[in-house]
Order: sequence, then structure tokens, then C-alpha cells
Amino acid sequence: MEGQKKLTMEFVKSLMDKSYTLVWVGYNDNFDNCHDTIQKCLEERSCERLWEKVDEWYDDAEWEALHEIISKLKDECTDSHDFEEEEVEEFFEEHEEEIREEIYNRNDTDILKELIKNTDDIPVRVEMLSNYDCINSNWLEAQEGYRYKESYFGDMVDALNLNPAKVKKILVENGYTVYGRFPDKKYRDGKEQVSYEQFYQELVNSCCGANLLTYIGKVSLKELYDAGFSLGEVIIPKGNCCGIFSSMYGGGSLLEMELKKNVRLKLEVRDYHGFRFRLDSEWSEYECSIKRVYGVCDSFFGERIALVAS
Repeated sequence: MEGQKKLTMEFVKSLMDKSYTLVWVGYNDNFDNCHDTIQKCLEERSCERLWEKVDEWYDDAEWEALHEIISKLKDECTDSHDFEEEEVEEFFEEHEEEIREEIYNRNDTDILKELIKNTDDIPVRVEMLSNYDCINSNWLEAQEGYRYKESYFGDMVDALNLNPAKVKKILVENGYTVYGRFPDKKYRDGKEQVSYEQFYQELVNSCCGANLLTYIGKVSLKELYDAGFSLGEVIIPKGNCCGIFSSMYGGGSLLEMELKKNVRLKLEVRDYHGFRFRLDSEWSEYECSIKRVYGVCDSFFGERIALVAS
């Protein structure tokens, strides 16, 4: 067979496979231990941090695979098509960037997509912030009595759509002091997010300071990625739970107030009031997680939360 007379880019392309697998992603390769990185993606509303992880993990393997493909192409030019080795080396050096780009274009592995697919659903917290800071332990709150007006306790009652008058009734019946006005908001009757009994149990079992009302659930990393890590709202499904928890001190209450209906929360904080979305990262360097403090498995967090991109 007569050899190719002139080495051209089109000829080199004709020697290439239709596709290449530059990196094999194993079924155990995932972002399960990268919750802090994913939290950064949420804060920055960008997937750039995940790409940095991919580069960190796979750049060397990808480069070795690329180098091996180029070496085989060179060998084919010299061994099968009678080109001089010096000519081949010069051509590949001169067209190095174009050849690499062509091989990358034929890469059939989407590393990020595969890693995301292999990643388990992530436990999350949706925490209520308030101008009134937080709610303390039941012991401390009970010293002066619970009040509805101008308090985190009152903001919590409102967020859960409870009737303040009924909250007062259950507290007084159980020997707790209340003061100030607890209006009878009858329009909330039958529309409460949780039961009064579970709300009361959550309060009296609280033994930690600086608690926030906290909803729990799980999210899909793929859905976070598809939303561009930019969330406007979340929908916590009926049957999931909420409670009071302190990620600052690592304590809280039962986290067993079961939602009686789907709850839609807008992720917007203005003047330190609103809801914020946090991954419950077991090994976070910056805050305590429910998973680590309570020693629970992922099933404790309930069903997957629906995400609404902003």
C-alpha cells in the first residue's frame, strides 16, 4: 500500500478513532464527601468549584491518556504510512494544540455528569433567621415566660402558621408563664403546618442556646446543578419534619414536628429575616450538623425537597 505523500491535519484526523474515553469514572467515584465544596457552589451560585475538583482528581489521568493517544498516532504515521520520524515529530509539535483539541472533542466521557449521577442525595437544613436572633433553651425561656410579640418564639409561631391563642392555651395548661398579648387568629385554624402537641414537645425538650426553627430534607445534586446552584424557593414535602436546632452550639430539640402539608419557603433574607438553605455537612469545619450531633443516618431527613431556581 502506497504511503501518504504529505502529512496533513486532515490525514491525522482520519487516523483518529471516532471517540475516545480519556477517563473512566468508577461507580464509587462521587461528591459524597465534598459537601463543603457544594456549599461554596451554592454561596457563589456557580458550579466552578466542582470543576476545580474534577481537574484536581482527573487532570493527570486525562493527560496520560491524551499522551498515549498521540504516541499511537505518531507510531501509525511512521510504521504504517512510511513518514519519517523527524517529520512526524515536527508536524505534531507544530500542530500540538489543534491535535489535542480534536482528541478532546472526541472524548465521550462527561466526568462531572458521571460524578453527579453517582452522588447520593444530600441532607439539608432550611433555617429561619429573625430580627429577634434565636430561641434559647426551654429552661431559659421559661424563666421570664414566653411572649408572642417581638420575639423569635413569636416569629416561629407565625412561620408554622399556628394560632397564638392556642399556643398560649397549651403552655398555660402545662404550667408555663406567658405574658403579653397572644391574639386569636382563627383564620389559621386547620391550616397549621404542625400539631400544637408536637410544637409543645419541641419547646419543652429544647436544652440548647441559640436555636433556629429548622426544616429538614434531602436534595439531589443533579437538581442543584441543573438550577445553577441558584435557588429561589424550596418545597418541603408533607411528612418531613422540622424542629429547633443550633448549628452554632451543636444541640437542639427533638426535630420531630411532622409537616401536615407541603411547605413552600422563599429563600430570601432581608434585614436578617427570612430562610436560608444549608447542607447538613457531617464534617463541616465551620458549623455543627444534625447528622453528627444526633448520630442519625440520612433517612432521618425524610424525603427529597423540591427546588425552584431563582
